[in-house]
Amino acid sequence: MQAGTPGYGTGILLVLGATVGWSLAGLFVRFMPDLDGWQINCWRGFWMSVFLLAYLVAVYGKQTVTKFRAIPLPALLTVAGFFSAGSTLYVTSLTLAGTATVSVIGALSPIFAGLLSPWLTHEKPSIASWLAAIMAVVGVGIIAWDGFSAGNVIGILVALLVPLSFAVQTMMLRRYRAFDMVPAICVGGFATFFLAGAMGYVFGGHPGGGFQVNIEQVLLLALMGPVQLSVPLIWYAKGAKAVPAVTLTLVAMLDVVLNPFWSWLGVGEVPAHAAFVGGFVIISAVLISIFGDRWLSRRRTPAA
Repeated sequence: MQAGTPGYGTGILLVLGATVGWSLAGLFVRFMPDLDGWQINCWRGFWMSVFLLAYLVAVYGKQTVTKFRAIPLPALLTVAGFFSAGSTLYVTSLTLAGTATVSVIGALSPIFAGLLSPWLTHEKPSIASWLAAIMAVVGVGIIAWDGFSAGNVIGILVALLVPLSFAVQTMMLRRYRAFDMVPAICVGGFATFFLAGAMGYVFGGHPGGGFQVNIEQVLLLALMGPVQLSVPLIWYAKGAKAVPAVTLTLVAMLDVVLNPFWSWLGVGEVPAHAAFVGGFVIISAVLISIFGDRWLSRRRTPAA
């Protein structure tokens, strides 16, 4: 294990912490009802990257630029590109298909990670990982079933690119775990700022595009960026050094469970019964992914 690389247990805790941060998105959005996805994505990405840049300067000082240059260019461009693409495509998919449909399709990220990881990270998912990935899709399907609709073909195709983007981003973090990949995510945030801002002209219909927000909203987004994205992504990148790609994406699926919980706690939105059933299935899937392989290996040892 490399120096500075967390152990498996610490890696899981870091990814869990990241997921808790990501799950606060719905709560933040409810405090900004006048903003659409383009405006939120634009300025959230900007403040995320400002915080990440400040973090990198605080940690590395004069070596900050060196840390950007140390990352192989293909890795930097892939992580930054897929982060920016995933964020933008998510908002786009919501304009083309229902939220429940996008959520169900988004649950395919562990499946994509399992299919691609043998080539991108040279990790072969176990039976326990595949079982957990399928269970996660079922769990999200239970939660979103009432609002699920087929949608149009373009909407489905765009929505499919969202979990694919997250899976590839995760696998690149895992593959290049010898490097600090936070600089690549930082670049992706600034790219999202410009991309979502420009897309706001096309889809949002705002005179100022996604850039058009008032000062109070900018300040709230300045809090959302670091709390809901920057710190979680730092933890996620660190956790990726010790946790396989499929498990990474599965633990992140807990966002589907936690997001309605925070809304329930913060603004009194009581989740439907299906949310509890589906949440139980997702949590079970995550536990199987985290502990399944070790349990199976212990069962095989006495038999051997």
